[in-house]
Amino acid sequence: MASPQLLQSLLTQLHALSEVNETLTVRLLELEERVALLDQKLVPGQQEIPEGDRVLLAAADLRIERISGMLEPTPIRPKAEVLPISETMYEDEPEQLFMDEAA
Repeated sequence: MASPQLLQSLLTQLHALSEVNETLTVRLLELEERVALLDQKLVPGQQEIPEGDRVLLAAADLRIERISGMLEPTPIRPKAEVLPISETMYEDEPEQLFMDEAA
C-alpha cells in the first residue's frame, strides 16, 4: 500500500494535470470558434492561398482530428478468454525432444 505522502503527492499532481487539460481544452474550443468565424468571413475564391500555407492547414487539420479523436471516450474491450494450458496444446502432435535429449 502506498504511503500517505505518496498518495497525497499523486493526487496533487493529478489535480494539476486536470487543470492543465481543462485550460488546453477551453483554448482549443476558442480557437475552433475563431477559425469558424474566419471561414464564414472568407468568400470562396476571394483570396488565393499559397501552396505552403495549404500544406500547413492540411497538417493542422489532421492534428486537430487526431486530438479530437483522443478526447472521445474509447469503449472498453472485453477481456480475451484465457484457456488453460492443457486446452491449448496440440494433442495430435508427438512431443518433440530438446537438443540435449536427442543426443
